[in-house]
Amino acid sequence: MFRKFNIAHVYQGRLKKDEDLYYGLMSIIKKENIMDGFITGIGSVSQASLAFFDQKSESYLNTHIAEPMEILSLIGNISLKNLSVFAHIHIQLSKQNFSVIGGHLLPDTTVYSFEYEIFSYKGNNYNVRKFNEDTKLFQWEF
Repeated sequence: MFRKFNIAHVYQGRLKKDEDLYYGLMSIIKKENIMDGFITGIGSVSQASLAFFDQKSESYLNTHIAEPMEILSLIGNISLKNLSVFAHIHIQLSKQNFSVIGGHLLPDTTVYSFEYEIFSYKGNNYNVRKFNEDTKLFQWEF
């Protein structure tokens, strides 16, 4: 199952120090009316909030790490969920001792330095997230 898209625009930029990483990205996505695409970025945070989907309990476990960390990788996709724009973003972070953690990016993640690229797709053939009974997750509908 797949769809084929062409890139319409590439937005490159950076967020300001002390800005919320999730809400900062969502602000750009909404301002530019991006309905479908993907996000990538690198930088560092002064604190982070993450989630992990526990398959056994079919629920998210949230955590907050109150220390500076490097963003090794941030990648996500943009689609529609419940008729609204939704960014599903994963992040990998390195602690000072070089251990790596990661998960779903949540609000309350504070930027120290962050550079991003957001790619929007051409056309109106948007990916739409629907609840999947098999996984108990909102996934792209094909």
